[in-house]
Amino acid sequence: MSERRTKSDWAKQVHELLEIHYPKSKRVRLVMDNLNTHTISSLYETFAPDLALS
Repeated sequence: MSERRTKSDWAKQVHELLEIHYPKSKRVRLVMDNLNTHTISSLYETFAPDLALS
């Protein structure tokens, strides 16, 4: 966890969740609140497009 709650922090947590905790899963369903950092654009602002899409 991070002390801040930036778009980049959230994107990195999602990446860790998918790549480290559930790397073999075909699908992961995220249930999120309405915090303004929880958006697809956060992934694109943090990672290259090919990584943001995967």
